[in-house]
Amino acid sequence: MVDREAKRAEGKGIGYDRWATMHNLKAWSKTFMYLQEHDLLSTDKLIAAVDAAGAEAREARSRYDAAAAKVTDKKAMLEAMDNYRKTYPVIKEYRMIRKEKDKQKFHAAHEADFIINDAAKRQLDKLDAPKRKEVVAEIQSLISEKNECYNDYREKSDRLHELMTMQRNYQMSMPQPKRGHSHEQER
Repeated sequence: MVDREAKRAEGKGIGYDRWATMHNLKAWSKTFMYLQEHDLLSTDKLIAAVDAAGAEAREARSRYDAAAAKVTDKKAMLEAMDNYRKTYPVIKEYRMIRKEKDKQKFHAAHEADFIINDAAKRQLDKLDAPKRKEVVAEIQSLISEKNECYNDYREKSDRLHELMTMQRNYQMSMPQPKRGHSHEQER
């Protein structure tokens, strides 16, 4: 709903005011129908419904965040597996070298690969990683779970926003008590 008084204070003209009047009537009509259909005409019921929808949306968001974190962890594990696999031939070649002087030169030339391999190995040891195919399959199932959680979150979030809009419209349509001094005190 449009706050007509605020818009008039901004300098909007009579045409805008007429449009806002019709817009507010239509919005109130939709709000009233919605509240009547969902048995939310009581202020207490409406507040309780908004609070419940907010709790459901927060809970759905936490499930989505947990699923997204699992996917991120599994992708990190997969990246560590790939890094280990890519750098393993360098390590294998290093082990084949017999002379210590040649080993030092080779290590210096491929130091980045050794660092990547070592970090990947430590991460995989810490995670007790299964086979790569299992991780890829698990990532796919986690992504589908994450998508389901997101869709559930979007539905609950949309419901919350709808209820909040109805609550705002309901509050704007109710007469507000006048503030300020009364005319009786004037001379």
